[in-house]
Amino acid sequence: MAAVFEILLWIGAGLWIVFLLQFIINWILVPDIRKVTCAAPAEWPLVSIVVPARNEEREIRKAVTSFCTQDYAALEVIVVDDGSTDATPRILAELQARFGHLTVVKGQDPPEGWLGKPNALEIGRKHAKGEWLLFVDADVVYAPDLLRRVIPYVLRERAGMLFLYPRLTTGEVLEAAAMSTLYLAAFAVCPMFLVSRTKSKLLALGGGVFNLVRRDALEAGGAFESLRNAVVDDVGMGRVVKAAGYRQAVALAGPLIRIRMYDGFGETVEGFSKNAYPMFRRHWWLLPIPVVVGALVSLLPYAGFALALAGGSVSVPASISLACMHVILAVLALRFRQSWCIAFLNPVRELCWWWIILRSFVRYRRHGVVWRGRTYGSSV
Repeated sequence: MAAVFEILLWIGAGLWIVFLLQFIINWILVPDIRKVTCAAPAEWPLVSIVVPARNEEREIRKAVTSFCTQDYAALEVIVVDDGSTDATPRILAELQARFGHLTVVKGQDPPEGWLGKPNALEIGRKHAKGEWLLFVDADVVYAPDLLRRVIPYVLRERAGMLFLYPRLTTGEVLEAAAMSTLYLAAFAVCPMFLVSRTKSKLLALGGGVFNLVRRDALEAGGAFESLRNAVVDDVGMGRVVKAAGYRQAVALAGPLIRIRMYDGFGETVEGFSKNAYPMFRRHWWLLPIPVVVGALVSLLPYAGFALALAGGSVSVPASISLACMHVILAVLALRFRQSWCIAFLNPVRELCWWWIILRSFVRYRRHGVVWRGRTYGSSV
């Protein structure tokens, strides 16, 4: 048993070494859009910002105002009110009276086989006139010069899609710990630097904070018809574009994009419960894999280090794992202005995600997850 335990510790150490190397490569090769200098195009293309909105009264005024006040002349903003029952319609009416290039479209109930958000995105796409379509959620705030920075870059890269990775704002400790998984997965686990260097749709990214897609690239992949029942539609958009043969570019946005995805730990759990189960695309039997791997890399090193210390020795593989782990998380906390405590809460982060995965599985299999007044069931 001791030999097996030692082997597992070395496997975990090997994974953390790989994570650290990948983290360094991502850090070097994934560009920061603020530091990229590109020549302005001879003619700025028309950009249509498409925003699906359902019960977004908390942030929609700031978000849509930031979209409408972009320092970019060739711009239209289209907000699809997807059946909001709160103050969202009233706020949008006030904003439409203020901004002449803002169009508010009343959404329709999704057809059979469609989920609400993909249906709203498709409605917005059909109303949009731009050569470039920027899909963004209604709780995201952009800096005024964002579009003027990214359009020259995506044109230079000759990409069909650009995804920008944001700086996330978090509040309480457990919320910050859970959200740190997004940074860890993107920069240490995922070879982000390869996304723009391979045509494989398996390496595609996307997010509701900033999915800029060339119209012909999206339509070549079937637009949202191919994503009609996708709960995680933003990542799916990247796969659709790459499957159609177009290149995807990725960059960091830093403070040019601001978002607090969820307000508090409870809302964080609820939000990710909506996404965790569908990400496995009905292969629910794969759900134990992230739990097992998480235990191997996030919990076992602490146990190995403590047991060795109690026996009067030092575990080399556990020490390697803990050193790599804390360096990565500390640098991520510093780089993205996150709470310093996430560097020391990896076991807590892991246990939070075990709870999210279990909760997502049980709720989808039993009766579905309720999010913004809609139920997402086990059929998605």
